[in-house]
Amino acid sequence: MSGIAVVPDRRRPPFAWGWLIVIIVLGWFLFRTASVIPPFAAGIVIAYLLDPLTDRLEALGIKRWLATLIMLALFFSVLTGIGFLIVPLLMTETRLLIGNVPALVDALRPLAERLYDEAEMVVDLDGIADTLLQRLAEIAAGVLRAALDQGLALFNVLALVVIMPIVAFYSLRDFDILTVRIRSWIPPRYSARLERLARDIDIALGGFIRGQFLVCSALAIFYAAGWSLTGLDYALVLGLIAGIMAFVPYLGAVISVALALIVGFGQFGPEPLPLILILVVFQVGQILEGSILTPNLIGERIGLHPLWVLFAVFAGGELAGIWGVFLAVPVAAVLGVIVRAVLDTYLHSPIYSGQAPAPASMADRRDTE
Repeated sequence: MSGIAVVPDRRRPPFAWGWLIVIIVLGWFLFRTASVIPPFAAGIVIAYLLDPLTDRLEALGIKRWLATLIMLALFFSVLTGIGFLIVPLLMTETRLLIGNVPALVDALRPLAERLYDEAEMVVDLDGIADTLLQRLAEIAAGVLRAALDQGLALFNVLALVVIMPIVAFYSLRDFDILTVRIRSWIPPRYSARLERLARDIDIALGGFIRGQFLVCSALAIFYAAGWSLTGLDYALVLGLIAGIMAFVPYLGAVISVALALIVGFGQFGPEPLPLILILVVFQVGQILEGSILTPNLIGERIGLHPLWVLFAVFAGGELAGIWGVFLAVPVAAVLGVIVRAVLDTYLHSPIYSGQAPAPASMADRRDTE
């Protein structure tokens, strides 16, 4: 009997139905409390973005709580300063733009009627127009319902202003402690692989968001200044829209230049020179973004093909509306890292190579026992 080797029982543990119930209950809870999540999510995102700078201050010998206060004070001071400087001008130009919409429509009406008459001979535009109007009415009703239900209630605005800084402070102060604690929950046999995956996600997501914020800010300033020099009305509003829409690849650029050209046509009429100057400013901004800003501030952190980026933008809009459009690229960046990790595991697995797995070493057996 002493010569018989004892083979360890390597059967997998049975599926834990209790964990499935926990996941279902957690998903139901998050769904039911979705209206109160934004302030907490915004505070955590701010902490995530400011953590590298806070770590640098801490490395200089500043206590963590004080470094947290310094970074948050700078962050919210900059936001408040920008708000006091830009918001009054922005609101004034926005009111003027809205008030001049009828004049813009009257200026564009002859061109639209001519194009309509020419296109009517090819397709049935009346039916298409009815369908589009019905769809627009449904979208507008949905936006109003969402605004009343979730986004624009006074309580939610106050919660965002009051709760978000508190959440950001505690999340940023304890960011390293929280990440270490979360790592401790990971099973040891998966810790190395999951930590490598989390590091790749952090490089792709954090670098992209921080870099894209700087790119959008620079483009907003450039377009506002450039279109002001061309004499275009409401250049500040249009520049801000162009900077915000730069967060949406490809589609945002088309919308931005289309709005600028519509306003320019309504202001200058069919004169070619002002419209050409508007296009020149836009083209210079695109060159600036593609050759200087994006390569230096973002680089190749996303690692997604342009076709997948376009698909992500349209899929995000279909799944989650306007928020899905803006969150499509960050979510796609995270999914891209996960998909590449899964693909790498598959390419190094016996399923792909067709070879039997190598026998486990004694150290591996001790780890699994």
